[in-house]
Amino acid sequence: MKIISVSRGFTADHSSTSYEFLAVDRPLNAAQREAVSSLSSRCSPGPRRVNFVYGVDGYDIPGGWLPLLKGYYDVMYSESYDWWMLVMAFPTTMEEGKMLERYEFSDINELGTRVFAGDKRTIVAVHCRLSSLALFNNDGDYYEEMVDGEDEGDPAGAGGDRLLRLLVKIREQLMDGDYRSLYAVWKVYGEAEIDDEEELMAPPKPPDQEKGADIVEEFFSLLESI
Repeated sequence: MKIISVSRGFTADHSSTSYEFLAVDRPLNAAQREAVSSLSSRCSPGPRRVNFVYGVDGYDIPGGWLPLLKGYYDVMYSESYDWWMLVMAFPTTMEEGKMLERYEFSDINELGTRVFAGDKRTIVAVHCRLSSLALFNNDGDYYEEMVDGEDEGDPAGAGGDRLLRLLVKIREQLMDGDYRSLYAVWKVYGEAEIDDEEELMAPPKPPDQEKGADIVEEFFSLLESI
């Protein structure tokens, strides 16, 4: 087993499954942290972040990751054997949830976007591969920006975790009805298979705009096709 790198709150290990959760809208209170802590003796949830790492096949978060996004956290990423899941949860109306569902698809490798739309909250999960060139620096270390935790530029407490910070920005765009990042997922994993899968239909293309284009471009550069 070769460990590529270890950084604060995140383990990039080809033989383990890692989860990183972030509460964006509001910190967890003591009772909520206790409830999260009860899921694993090895996790220590703070007001906004918690990390789970499982190094043995067959072990995972009791009850799965979805309840944590429904009740406690707003952003999550997970890595398992180089397969990634990027998740954003946020308040929506039923109409907004149906709009987001139009971006749901899965390719033959089960990469793509899943949407769990509820009456008041929608969870968007992107299943993908991420470019190691974009995620890791030349020394093989996971890239973390040197940024303080909860300052004016980082009120959610994502700190120097580049991927969490990016997901927070994408979440904000989705809440504003800007679905360009979800369309980017389609461009990487869905568009190439549209001729082979009759039931695979292209989602609506969001309008181009200058605002937030750098966020979409950064996200698109991370996605790696197979």
